[in-house]
Order: sequence, then C-alpha cells, then structure tokens
Amino acid sequence: MESTKKVLMLCTGGTIGMLHKVKDDPSTPLVPAEWADIKESFPALAELEKKFVVDNQEMNLIDSSDMHPGYWTDLALKIQENYASYDGFVVLHGTDTMAYTATALSFMLENLDKPVVVTGSQLPLAKARTDAAQNLVTALMIAASDGVPVIPEVSILFDKVLLRGNRSRKVSSNGFAGFESPNCDPLARIGEHIDVNTKLVRKPATEGFFVSEFLEPHVLPFDIFPGVNTEILEKIFEISGLKGVVMKTYGTGNVPTDPRFLDEIGNAVNKGIAVVNITQCTQGMVEMGLYDASVELLRNGVISGLDMTPEAALVKTMFLLGQGYDISTVKDQMQRNLRGEQSANVFNFVYKTGKTENNVCILPAQQIPAGFERDKIFKANIRFEKDDIKQQEGSLNLAVFMNYPKPDATTDTGIPQCIGVIENVSAETDFMLDCTQKASQVIAPGRPVQISVVAQNGNVSWGGMVLSIYTGVDE
Repeated sequence: MESTKKVLMLCTGGTIGMLHKVKDDPSTPLVPAEWADIKESFPALAELEKKFVVDNQEMNLIDSSDMHPGYWTDLALKIQENYASYDGFVVLHGTDTMAYTATALSFMLENLDKPVVVTGSQLPLAKARTDAAQNLVTALMIAASDGVPVIPEVSILFDKVLLRGNRSRKVSSNGFAGFESPNCDPLARIGEHIDVNTKLVRKPATEGFFVSEFLEPHVLPFDIFPGVNTEILEKIFEISGLKGVVMKTYGTGNVPTDPRFLDEIGNAVNKGIAVVNITQCTQGMVEMGLYDASVELLRNGVISGLDMTPEAALVKTMFLLGQGYDISTVKDQMQRNLRGEQSANVFNFVYKTGKTENNVCILPAQQIPAGFERDKIFKANIRFEKDDIKQQEGSLNLAVFMNYPKPDATTDTGIPQCIGVIENVSAETDFMLDCTQKASQVIAPGRPVQISVVAQNGNVSWGGMVLSIYTGVDE
C-alpha cells in the first residue's frame, strides 16, 4: 500500500549527522556527513519508509556552536517553501544550541498546524551504543503523526521525552537525557508507547501559515552577580546599536538596591532599550515588587520575563524587536504568552502621580487591554512604597477602591468598590495589598479602571503605586 504521509527532514549538522572522516576508521575525527552516507548507518529508516515517505534536504552543514539568527531564518523559509507538500518536519541539529533554534522557530513559524520536531543525539548514528537511532525514529514518527495525535508546534525530541521547544534547556553535556523543560511538563513521554499529554499540546492554528523572518540581533544576556557595579552596567548599555538586554537576576527578580545601579537601568529603559528580567533559578518565576530589591525595576519599566528560560527570553526579545514594534508594544507582548513559552501573563500598571484632596487620593485611570481575561486572574496586588507615603504622626488605615471613571450606565453603577483595607500603615515600611479576589470582580477587558485611596484616620499623599495582575494561560 502506497504511503500518503510525507515528512521532510532538514539536516543542519551536529553529532547526529556526523561520521568518521575516513570511513571504517574510528580513529579519525567526526565531521558533518552527507545524508546518503548517514543512511547506510541507519537501516531502520527502510522500515519507516514502508509506512510514510521521508525526504531529506541538506542545509549548510555546521557545528551547532556556529548557529546564528541568519540560519534560523534560512530554516524557517525552507519550511515555508515546503509547507504545503509535507505533513511534518524533522530538523537534525547539534545539541549545544538546539534549544535556541527550537525557540526561534516557535516564534518565526506563525499559525503552525503541523509538527516540527527538532532532534539530535549525544553519539553519532555510526556508534554501536548510539542514542541517535531511537531519537531519529521517534522524531520521524511524531512528525508523521504515525500512531500519535498531531502535535502542531515546535518541539524537541530527546531520549524519553518530547518537550515544548521554547521551554527546553540542555541540562547535560553527555547524558542521553540531555534536555529538560523545568517549568513545563513534557508534551509526550517515550517508552513502549508514545504517551502524548493532549491537554498540554497547543491547538492547531486556523489562519494561514507564514514566516516572520526578521530578528533583531543586537540583544544580549547579562548575569547579575555579587559585586556587579554601576560601571559594568554603564559600559553594557553604551554598546553601539544595543536594542535589548535580558538581565538574569536573583530569585524572583531581585538586583542590588544601589540607587546608582538602578538609575543606570532606568536610563537605559528611557533610551528605548528593552530590559527584560528573568530569574537565574531553574524553577519559579519573576515577581517584581515582591521584594524591595525589585521594586525600582518595576517602576522603571523593566519587563517581566516571568518563567521563561534564558533562551526563550533572549530569542523572544529578538523576535519582537525584529517586528519593528515600539517599546511599549514589545513590553506588552513580552509579558504575554504567545507560543506557550511562559506559564502566565502579567499586566503591570504603574501610577506615578495622583490627585490628593483632604484624605482621598485619586489616581489617573489606566486602560485594561482588550484581550484581558479576568476569569483567569490568579494573583493581583497593589504595591505601595514607604518613600511615597506622607502622613501625620502615628499610623493610619487605608481603604482602596476601584471603579470605572466613565461607566456605561447599562452595565455599571460607577460606584467605587472597596477592594481591600490596609491597617496600621507606617511610612517606615513598604506594604502590599492582595486584591486577587476583588480585582476579578471589578476589572473588565477594554475598560479604563481608576483607583482611589481613602485615609480613614489621617491624611495621606504619595507619588504613585503599582498594580500587578497575573492571569493564567490556555494552550
């Protein structure tokens, strides 16, 4: 029976595509090989080709250490060129930069409705104990949707797991289980059967497939470390043509609290440089404003990278800047889940001024985005700063209200709703109001929201505060 499924395999090089320079001489070094030669070491392919068609196209064969954004564009365009003719795609790739490439393809391949599986190995196909054969066989089966549901996203197949490409990291330089996705369960587990987590797999796109081929290369990562100083940061932000910095910080997004250090970051943001905050920790996410050590980052317009991997944060920044968006759009899109690269969306509303009269402060209204889903709110808080509070002696209580400044009389009363009370406020300490439950009742998409604060026993004024709202995501 003639096969109807077709898979295109794109070879970029890497260990999986290497053979000894002199055939049958294992003492010679490994070098990228032609597919016709590799195929001789892979008899299982003949069995697969009885079930579906496997075609091969070779790209420029490189060591993955030489991978670069231009190559990602070539790969994406090659997939676009052949998209209508194949049911799925396999990319053979070296392990060192595999996570970067899978992440880049996940953003560049817009409206994907077919599998794109990136795979490689720790040992070449020609080695007796190789992991390459099993990885390649499984990748081809998933790309052909042979015995498994269609997985219409860019993934990494390695050892016993299929991982979302933009959530993956290389975690071992030589172990067969070389990749993990720390904050995301595998799309599938590989054993006697291929067990797909269908609840996690993204839904196929319903609009037409196309490639967004432009990436901004002038983006770099930077690690915060004990002893980092203002001079180092200043030199980084002075790099000619710099468009973005992915700052890897402590814990939930913390940096040194030296005012000069924070001023440098604020100046960079004001110059239009996209500064993204991701955690150095393997697990968890950035929550700017949770501690003093990240409050000023939030107020200065630093972008939350939530729980993105370093690879995903870097490539997503390159991708969004490459689309020519203004910095406010880049910030908005960075903090929203686009391709399953993060576990949540965050909306930060920074209030820097307010109108104070007697014991009431009314802050300017801010627009809630049209795509906001209030039923998915899982955390909302308002951060007040001790430096902003000006009060009489002693402590006071604050009541915080939300309302729509120009309500639609058919749907809203316009009466401010109390979202929380903070007791015994002191100008000596920072404080935060958890308004998760009440915020979801008041806030609505596409509407402006106004916050007012009433001092119940005394007068209060301040220069601003920050409302942070976290929403869950659907795959």
